[in-house]
Amino acid sequence: MSAGCLGSSDEIAPGNSRDDTEAAVGTSDTACDATESYERCGRLRISYGSFPSPVQCEIDAALEADGYTATGRFLLEDAMDVEHAYVRRDDATYEASVSESDETDERTLFLVERERLTRRRVHGLRVENATDDRRTIAITIDRVADGEAVVDETLTLDAGERETVAVSDVLGRYGCVVSDDRGRKETIDSRLGESFQFDRLVVGEGFSVVESTADIAPCSWKS
Repeated sequence: MSAGCLGSSDEIAPGNSRDDTEAAVGTSDTACDATESYERCGRLRISYGSFPSPVQCEIDAALEADGYTATGRFLLEDAMDVEHAYVRRDDATYEASVSESDETDERTLFLVERERLTRRRVHGLRVENATDDRRTIAITIDRVADGEAVVDETLTLDAGERETVAVSDVLGRYGCVVSDDRGRKETIDSRLGESFQFDRLVVGEGFSVVESTADIAPCSWKS
């Protein structure tokens, strides 16, 4: 048991090998080697330095020219989940996207810097009444970075009853205030990160949170 109020683990997707789609061939001044194939890394934030050199080439080209245009599939699309994961480079975090031309076979890889990072899904905090009595619990949760209130709920739970409250999918620090109909009140600070998982808020004589941490393996790409 440890104090905290929210969090969730990111499910680590198993390695996915490339399909038979043609690799990207650059059509601009930069042409990256696209002859390799890579398994997908399931991490949420991936360091630039951990990517294989051909993938780094695509990242460099996209950042230096405000987009890297090529034909075929980008290696970055295989090395990571471009719809949900981020590239970390030089203390900045980038979101990747790919646009397709309506007139040609060309596709363009973009990397845009982001400060507001999200998980794959909204985290749900499970609230449990571990007492033998009916209890009313008030929960407010604010995101520290912008002060946005993400939860303002009052739950009435019978003995042994549980209910899940949707919290947020945005990574960062949060402040949580919990009170009950017995006059007890507690303020708890916590973080929602890539591997932090705060599963349950248990209401007893006091408040406690069951916490676990997901083991996230390093990315391992093989050609």
